[in-house]
Amino acid sequence: MKKLLEIRTLATATVVGALCIGLALLAAACGGSSEGKQPGASGTEVSLREVSPEDAEAVRALCAAYWEAWNTYDVDKVLSLLAEPFRSERGEEIKANVEKLGRWKMSISFTEATPPRLRPDGEIVMYVNVKKPLSTDLTQMRFRKVGKSWVIVYASKD
Repeated sequence: MKKLLEIRTLATATVVGALCIGLALLAAACGGSSEGKQPGASGTEVSLREVSPEDAEAVRALCAAYWEAWNTYDVDKVLSLLAEPFRSERGEEIKANVEKLGRWKMSISFTEATPPRLRPDGEIVMYVNVKKPLSTDLTQMRFRKVGKSWVIVYASKD
């Protein structure tokens, strides 16, 4: 009887061990944990680090100022918060969208979807949910420090 119990215990341990190994291999094949990672521009994951509380506060304030400028239809303010070359590449499109929002006297709101995180290239990235009258978009925002100030280098729904 004791021998039978030992065989069952060994068999159970072997099955559990095999299941754990199988799950670990499956997790590795599927990319494993995504903690601390966000999609990169090409869809690949980028490892991210925490930012200092001061930098997190600064980019959150810049994000809030950016969306507030949209809601006051202040095209000059919106564009002033953008860095080159993003401002040159997307400025006319952004201007038209801000003016359209103003013509219809609509406003938008945003909520933070992910906390600010530091990318390997030194930029900070965060995702915000931008709620418009008819939809909500997950928008990636990227920030770069220039001197002592932060600027927006990218803001677009993914």
